[in-house]
Amino acid sequence: MAFVIAIAGKGGTGKTTLAALALKYVTQELGAPALAVDADPNATLHDALGVEVKRTVSDIREDAVQKKMELAKSGMSKERLIEYEVQGCAQECGRFDLLTMGRPEGPGCYCYVNNLLREHLGKLGAGFPYVIIDNEAGMEHLSRRTNDRVDALLIVTEATIVGVKSTLNIKRLAESLPIKVGAMALVLNRVALGGVRAEVRARLEATGLKIAGEIPEDAEIADFATSGKPLLQIPADNPAYMSARKIIADCIKAR
Repeated sequence: MAFVIAIAGKGGTGKTTLAALALKYVTQELGAPALAVDADPNATLHDALGVEVKRTVSDIREDAVQKKMELAKSGMSKERLIEYEVQGCAQECGRFDLLTMGRPEGPGCYCYVNNLLREHLGKLGAGFPYVIIDNEAGMEHLSRRTNDRVDALLIVTEATIVGVKSTLNIKRLAESLPIKVGAMALVLNRVALGGVRAEVRARLEATGLKIAGEIPEDAEIADFATSGKPLLQIPADNPAYMSARKIIADCIKAR
């Protein structure tokens, strides 16, 4: 059974960066294949990984709903064709596959198709020892189009008062979703050299969430982001990567 790590946080906190660094650790250091899922409609994980997205799950969904799939020509049932399309949608990138969910639903009924997608996405993820999901803040994709299980949910936030409020909102959302979460923890990102202010740390601890680790503010990470270089190429001794590496390694050890 795959070990599923879901990463959440409001936009701009660095959750996609953590997802990319987690993928680097799992594939390059553990040597394990992984499925990376970009579940944020504002998809940017492919940019962080240096991958071009050709087709998304939302493309499959829209084709199915609008009956654009050539069922007669293929000779397949809608269920079998959607399974085939999902498998083809996962882009093979060496040691990992990338699945991009895409935009949310438009007007119309998607229940039947979403149920099929959930089933086939679950089958796809089961073929990997690790699944890493980069989520939107609302985490709708977790309840709509993935299996009802997450082994570790990491909420990424900056160490600010605004970050505390956002963390609480995401925590409540996670607790309201019909999914089983094995462990939920905080990741403090872009921590300045002086560390986290005592008042902010006290408020973060008051959320009841364990702090899984702190990732320092890092000029090299920022340079990779602005230049478009894949984060998979960040040096192994980069301080931010070393912090992210420990966070992910601890999650896996605690399984």
